[in-house]
Amino acid sequence: MSTTLPPALAQAVDCLLIDNFDSFTWNLYQQLSLLGARVTVVRNDAIPAAALPQLDIKSLIVSPGPGHPTTDSGISRDAIRYFTGKVPVLGVCMGLECIVDVYGGTIGYAGEIKHGKLSPIRHDGRGCFKGITQGILSTRYHSLSASLKTLPKELMVTCVTEDSGVIMGVRHREFVLEAVQYHPESILSEGGDTLLRNFLALKGGTWKENLDALVLDNSLPPFPYDALAPRVDNVAELKSKLPTILERIYAQRLKDVQQAKSLPGASTRDLDAFLALHLAPPLVPLVARLKARSPALMAEIKRASPSKGDIAPNANAARQALAYALAGAAVISVLTEPTWFKGSLLDMRLARQAIDALPNRPAILRKDFVLDEYQIAEARLWGADTVLLIVAMLPPARLHALYAYSLSLGMEPLVEVHTTDEMRVALELGAKVIGVNNRNLHDFNVDMGTTSRLADMARGDVVLCALSGITGPEDVREYAKQGVGAVLVGEALMRAEDPRTFIHHLLDWPLPEEEEGDGQVLVKICGIKSVEDALVAAEAGADLLGLIFVPSSKRYVSVDVARSIASAVRASRSSPNAPPPATAEATHVGNAPWFATHARRLARTLAHRRPLLVGVFQNAPLDVVQDTVTRVGLDLVQLHGAEPIEWARFVGAPVVRAFHVGSKTGGLRDVTRPGLHAFALLDAQRSDGLSGGSGKTIDWACARALVDAGELENNNGDAKPETQTEAANGNGNGDEKGGQEGGQDKAAPVEAAPETRRHARMPLILAGGLTPLNVPEAIARVQPWAVDVSGGVELADGTGKDADKVRAFIQAVKGPAPSAGED
Repeated sequence: MSTTLPPALAQAVDCLLIDNFDSFTWNLYQQLSLLGARVTVVRNDAIPAAALPQLDIKSLIVSPGPGHPTTDSGISRDAIRYFTGKVPVLGVCMGLECIVDVYGGTIGYAGEIKHGKLSPIRHDGRGCFKGITQGILSTRYHSLSASLKTLPKELMVTCVTEDSGVIMGVRHREFVLEAVQYHPESILSEGGDTLLRNFLALKGGTWKENLDALVLDNSLPPFPYDALAPRVDNVAELKSKLPTILERIYAQRLKDVQQAKSLPGASTRDLDAFLALHLAPPLVPLVARLKARSPALMAEIKRASPSKGDIAPNANAARQALAYALAGAAVISVLTEPTWFKGSLLDMRLARQAIDALPNRPAILRKDFVLDEYQIAEARLWGADTVLLIVAMLPPARLHALYAYSLSLGMEPLVEVHTTDEMRVALELGAKVIGVNNRNLHDFNVDMGTTSRLADMARGDVVLCALSGITGPEDVREYAKQGVGAVLVGEALMRAEDPRTFIHHLLDWPLPEEEEGDGQVLVKICGIKSVEDALVAAEAGADLLGLIFVPSSKRYVSVDVARSIASAVRASRSSPNAPPPATAEATHVGNAPWFATHARRLARTLAHRRPLLVGVFQNAPLDVVQDTVTRVGLDLVQLHGAEPIEWARFVGAPVVRAFHVGSKTGGLRDVTRPGLHAFALLDAQRSDGLSGGSGKTIDWACARALVDAGELENNNGDAKPETQTEAANGNGNGDEKGGQEGGQDKAAPVEAAPETRRHARMPLILAGGLTPLNVPEAIARVQPWAVDVSGGVELADGTGKDADKVRAFIQAVKGPAPSAGED
């Protein structure tokens, strides 16, 4: 950073005000200006500490600000160190905390959270407090304060709250250095003008130069803190008072945020840089997601809570999120607070990753005690679509700042309220999604009537959400009658044995029928080399035609020939039994797993145009694949080599990924990985480690195990089926009927998880050694989604397709073709 001062600071400055990024700085500036001061304001990161000696100032004021002095005050502490003893220095709120920290004191929880609250204070009548009456009301916005036990010997206490004894002011014993914890610039604070006028009248750097300030006047009685403290300690109400749960959580989260900011590579500047690099994943708009279905469900992932202790301490956030999404949740709320709720940002990131491949994924809510912009930036980078802002915990200025910052990152926050006053604050804020917490966060007691009492206050397009305590459909029905647009359910869902059934019962949603497909296996005729072969296959009822762009293959076709084939196929395409297009009213906002979704989408496409063209490539450069897709007009691309799996993002068409069964290098590891290839094809491995064209069948029991295990949490995509394949058919048995006599028992089907059985088996494409004779048995034993044949329907000399075999194969798969005139 340059040490050259900006023009405004390169000249003599009457009063320098360091802004710690707080809106109160403007109020302070205005009040000082009205008192006749010429004030120059500089942000706490505008100049480096090395430039401080170049400044020519008469006085220094350190403003209020959010956060902790050690992590959020910029050059404030360096300025205090440099200018103390040279010019008068005043700290306000965080300014006091900076001064105490500079001299080695401890800044910690004040024992109470005060935001916009008034407290009477008792002061020593010296320095800045000269001429101010006792018992004045001070406006407080803080939860941190100095500790008397660790107050440095250089500093003295100048004022405290009368009711609780919290330190409200400190002063250096020798140098002109004063600070107040409260906000004298607030319109509600009494004596603010006098305090600031007293400060502006000070000169030099020591109290010896300001004898009229009375700081060194020994004739005045000392500040009676020692006498006041016992009085405070003896008040029974205060003596027995403990911080509420919310106050304790707030104090802990302050420390957590400070620690996070201090980690190398995780500072506020670092997070800003990550956001500027667009490293945050795409967003789902919260309001639209909630309005897609009413009442919407906000399903929560919560391991524990302060009131209930452990709920589901061993919960898997990713698995839970996927179950919620497939059951119809509009929002998934993830607790990321670690101490009381046993959550983490990792939970949120994994929950987001688990649902990222779904077509209508729920919005991700970071459920936490957000008090700093840093947490919102964290949330955005780790995959949240929205954050929670708790009105009861945040002062108005902080609430507005955090709300605005969240909007600047594209996230509409969920604003939580519990009382009518808090509801008014949320509405004045302009919040579009307001959640009424039935649980009082100070004592964690639940009153289900809280939402009902506040429901009438919601207006316009506000989405009103009921939070906490919801356990049954009666609660939801009652809230729906009152205009509640969403309900958040946590503990009841976490304890439910079957979240899907519980959700449908809770929301009165009918359970969908088991989705097993229409039973029609698709047929891909691969290795098409001529227009004639393509038209024969199309007329016979083929769904997919494979054009092989592998120069070493005997079935290779050039781009020019492929274009001729594509033109002929497109001209002859039929639209058998095409369903009507989906209407806006019929749009479904639910979800199905990745491969099931693509299988259904392809089935809908085939209802309008059939057959589709598949380009088959094997280790071709990516640009060659992309160029061929464009020039030929391919509908799908089949990658049949060792191409990087990430290529599916860049090819330009849905990808069929071939997996080489029998591979000893983890060939099936990514079969069920969602988010990349749209379809998975199993083929027999050749001696060169690849597959295709060998005429060998694969281990059908292995394939069936993958189908039955399904695509959700399929842990068998590498180890178990691969081991079974090698044991049963390690050499790629080429028997036309599958050669499975010895393999069936060794490759027992894997039990499917409940969520998998409900949604879909894994829709695999089966290839390898199929013929008109063995394909019925292959289908019966494997139950694939589609079958792929090439050599099994070729002429004896390999010059092209045998029309009779093509028809026989398709008939063996689909049954007899309808006769002329038959519906």
